[in-house]
Amino acid sequence: MSTTIRPWTDADLPLLVRANEAVMTAHLGGPETEEKVRARHEKYLGLVGDDQTGIFAIELDGVAVGGANWWRSEWHGEEIVEMGWFVVPEAQGRGVAAAGVAAVLDDAWRRAERRRVLAFPSVENTASNRVCARVGFERISEEDFPYRDTTLRVAVWSLQLGAPPRRD
Repeated sequence: MSTTIRPWTDADLPLLVRANEAVMTAHLGGPETEEKVRARHEKYLGLVGDDQTGIFAIELDGVAVGGANWWRSEWHGEEIVEMGWFVVPEAQGRGVAAAGVAAVLDDAWRRAERRRVLAFPSVENTASNRVCARVGFERISEEDFPYRDTTLRVAVWSLQLGAPPRRD
């Protein structure tokens, strides 16, 4: 089993549509409209090549099964790198998300000007919280987090980009 990342392409729209299914958005407030998914895809395409953003597809044995991104953000007045990811159900539970996240963190380590990375998975999203711990994030708090058209209760995970991320 080989997990790799590559820059997001126009061919990845069907993957983003899959990520919008109810099972995939249960911890994100539910699916969005087709128009919002298409707009996000266009935004991703526009950010590929930005020197302070990383927009990637995660591939398992050459097949796109997820996405992982890092971008400049702000949290409580601090300039940070924020990160998010997804993996389709048939590839879950096999370490694909952790491998993809670690690879994207490698990219952020090389290119991001901001050195602190935060991830905000729902407190109920056990799998994403495990990914954070597995790649070396430290859980620092919980808070209410505005997301899309709702407010989520999230775990706040922090990692300093002082060295390449841990790969267990």
